[in-house]
Amino acid sequence: MLLDLLFESRSLENPNTELTGQNLNEYLFGEGGGHHVTPDSGWGLVAVYSCIYVLASSLAQLPAAVLRKVDGKITTGSDHPAHYLLHDAPNDWQTSYKWRETCMGHILGWGNGYSRLVRSRRGELLSIERHLPSETLLTKIGGRWVYSTRDDDGHPMAVSPEDMLHIRALGKDGRLGVSPIMQHADAIGLGLSAQRYGKQFFDAGGRPTGILTTKSDISDNAWDRLKSFWSKAAVQLKNSENKTLLIPADLEFKALTIEPEAAQFIETRKLSRSEVAAIFNMPAHMINDLDRATFSNISEQAIQFVRHTVMPWVQNWEQELNRRIFTRAERAAGYYVKLNLGGLLRGTPKERAEFYHYAITDGWMSRNEVRLFEDLNPVDGLDEMLISVNAKSMIELKQEPHLLQ
Repeated sequence: MLLDLLFESRSLENPNTELTGQNLNEYLFGEGGGHHVTPDSGWGLVAVYSCIYVLASSLAQLPAAVLRKVDGKITTGSDHPAHYLLHDAPNDWQTSYKWRETCMGHILGWGNGYSRLVRSRRGELLSIERHLPSETLLTKIGGRWVYSTRDDDGHPMAVSPEDMLHIRALGKDGRLGVSPIMQHADAIGLGLSAQRYGKQFFDAGGRPTGILTTKSDISDNAWDRLKSFWSKAAVQLKNSENKTLLIPADLEFKALTIEPEAAQFIETRKLSRSEVAAIFNMPAHMINDLDRATFSNISEQAIQFVRHTVMPWVQNWEQELNRRIFTRAERAAGYYVKLNLGGLLRGTPKERAEFYHYAITDGWMSRNEVRLFEDLNPVDGLDEMLISVNAKSMIELKQEPHLLQ
């Protein structure tokens, strides 16, 4: 696989960019300041994993359904094969939740999420099979774009664009998304380096490394005995709960490594979390960064998260699903996919009660419709639309303005 990539005549991301040793190294390892940053290694940074998990799980939990709009009325499109696949199980291995969660993780980690639409000879949709972004490549053969990928048995296969759901992160050429992790390899590499430094520091007992010196000249035999003593003491120190090391009086220890406080280790970790949250457009409190968080307006913060972070991804998914799953005739017949954001926008019991109160008394929701929103069974006699006395009086005055005189 690597040899094939090395001898390709084009870039791994942009066919118009010449492949060089430098950009190949950047593609494989990123620019993470000495730490090899890849989409896989980027997941190892706590802040990156938290952002990907929150976004992927938020999108995956949205109810997905096929709807149909005919003559201004919206009904459930359960007669379409895509309804079961999107709402329940797209394939034999995944539920709708796990498929969307996995695909969203691919998009946020690798920049592209691929799912193949399997159809019968009559064109009926049978299943939606996900494909790994590391094994899928958009290429041009004979003047036509195709997706080169592998099936479940590892055999190569070509998929036409009409049969491939391709959901992209922000990209440069309009055909491929760019991995947020690779795009910001320096910032993520800094976080990984700080995380690795912290592990090494505490693995060493929470003490900086240094150099041993003698206070006076010693013979070769004495020096060998000191080295042997130090090696045994270091092993005992590592395996012991007591982290105090006693050394002979004629030895002196001088620290070489900068103390974490001097290197602002804690501040670096906090800055890394803040930068990673900015990369994924994630509110800091959503990944448990609560240094500046206040909970006086938690409902408003949740709405802002849905509006500015989740909503763009919902639009991205819906538009790709609608243009690939349905034929032109089916779209003309009113079929479309809807990811319901109502669950994420659900307010507190007090806020919902106030909302329903105004909806019922203003006459644009019935009490049974409210019960449906709250997952309650309808009750006879509650389908009648109500209207408050004040609202009714205002309507009558508008209809008979002479009463105002």
